[in-house]
Amino acid sequence: MLTKKQQYSINSLKELKNREPSQFCLIHVNKTKNNLHCVISTLFGQKKTLWSISGGHQSISGASNSRRKTRYTQRMVYNAVVEKIFGLGLRYLVLHCKGTIPSKRFILKTFSQHFTVLLLKDSTSVAHNGTKPPTKRRL
Repeated sequence: MLTKKQQYSINSLKELKNREPSQFCLIHVNKTKNNLHCVISTLFGQKKTLWSISGGHQSISGASNSRRKTRYTQRMVYNAVVEKIFGLGLRYLVLHCKGTIPSKRFILKTFSQHFTVLLLKDSTSVAHNGTKPPTKRRL
């Protein structure tokens, strides 16, 4: 016998199977040491946009080159992604996060305000202690 919670999750999965596949999208969030990139694609990996939205593209509205990784720039990039997704008419999201992202909670909160987030996957590669760490930057 299934509990109410298990029955609810099974029913919600059955409802999702009946949805149109055009309402689902996959968002790749790649945060490097100096920048942030977001790409919107279908669940099969075909790009919906011909370009990626990044912190460098948002430099027109106040973020200079040295400030591409700040929280303000992240918020601007995520809002640009939300506007783009609204324009495409999508409702369900799968998020793939890659890189050093201490703000996964912020990403989830931003996108779950507007859409239904089905999955948040961390695809960051794990270090194997075989490479030399980068040298400290001298100013």
